[in-house]
Amino acid sequence: MQRGIEAQGIPTSLITLDVEQSSLMRPPRAIHPIGFRFGHSLGKPNDKNTQMKVLQVALEELTKRQEPGNIHEVDFPSYKK
Repeated sequence: MQRGIEAQGIPTSLITLDVEQSSLMRPPRAIHPIGFRFGHSLGKPNDKNTQMKVLQVALEELTKRQEPGNIHEVDFPSYKK
């Protein structure tokens, strides 16, 4: 789906918790929040601070020129609290 959207000229950014599986698809842009549990792609429920930080990092990926398939690992210390 991401490639189809990109083919229409709309940039996308993937937030993935499964780096191995996502790497096979070579997404145009992607981040991996380190240590996040499945079901917590943006952070824990009601943790608006971490959720906003994850979204901000994912949106910042849209401004960077990247090689498809590079998944940037990002640490969010506020998730671990």
